[in-house]
Amino acid sequence: MNNQWMNVSVLALSLSAISTTLYAEDQPEVVNTEQTQIGESTTQSTQAVAEVTPTAPTNDASEAANALQKQEGDATKETNLQEVFTSNERQYSLIKKGVFSSYYDIDYTYYRDSRLDLATDDSTSTLARLRVEEDANHTLTNTFTVQYGLLDNVTLSASLPFVAKKDLLQDETAAGLGDLSFSARWEPFPLKQGRLPLVLFGSLSTKTGDSPYEIGIDELSTGKGYYSVGVGASTRKYIDPVVLFTSFSASYGLKETGLNQLRGSRILDSFDPGLSGGFSFGFAYSFNYDVSCISRDNREWNSWYWLNRRCT
Repeated sequence: MNNQWMNVSVLALSLSAISTTLYAEDQPEVVNTEQTQIGESTTQSTQAVAEVTPTAPTNDASEAANALQKQEGDATKETNLQEVFTSNERQYSLIKKGVFSSYYDIDYTYYRDSRLDLATDDSTSTLARLRVEEDANHTLTNTFTVQYGLLDNVTLSASLPFVAKKDLLQDETAAGLGDLSFSARWEPFPLKQGRLPLVLFGSLSTKTGDSPYEIGIDELSTGKGYYSVGVGASTRKYIDPVVLFTSFSASYGLKETGLNQLRGSRILDSFDPGLSGGFSFGFAYSFNYDVSCISRDNREWNSWYWLNRRCT
């Protein structure tokens, strides 16, 4: 009995050992299978991602290519060049078309003059009068100017001056409206690199101020007393921060008749100012955007003038 039990026990232990061995041998195969399946799934997922990922850049590239393609209404190279040339042709130094502008100017002048007044007897040609007249005046002129751009290269302007004068020798003062004036400026050529700009101008001056030929000879006037028309030209050169400028002008004063001003023993009937001209040049230096200094020299000449008088 004991031997049989021992045999059965040994047999049971052997079977248990065999089962354990078989189970241990089968278990790794399951793990390997799972790892293989996981590896295959990972590979498939990677391939799927690899296949899907390029789809977005391809669509973006197509959209970008379509956006960069020429659309209807887009400008061509010829159109751009034409716009550039047309823009250059419209570049002038005057104010733009349809633009209003205004500015205020104040000017101070000191004038001193010595005149020799003499008269001779018509019958004997002897000297009837000899007198030296002295003038020394301070003049302060406040001018309001309005400009309008009729075209890009044509500007119209009007100036309204108010004049105050003081005679130092006679201690006389006068103040009032000056001579209203109108002008037009024309720039025939557009601005171009290396070429000096040219501006042609014309002016008309009225006699709205007090005429020196219609008041007492010792009184001060605020106007010149006659109409005048003028023409001229100006140009400038930029040498940063300095601007050089020059101008030429000519003016013709219209004859005034019907006067009745007593001058000594005679009466002034008419006055013909004739032709006059002027030349100016100077420079402007800019310290900054707000402060600048201007220096100018003016030269004027008169061809002739006539004072027609009659004896009383």
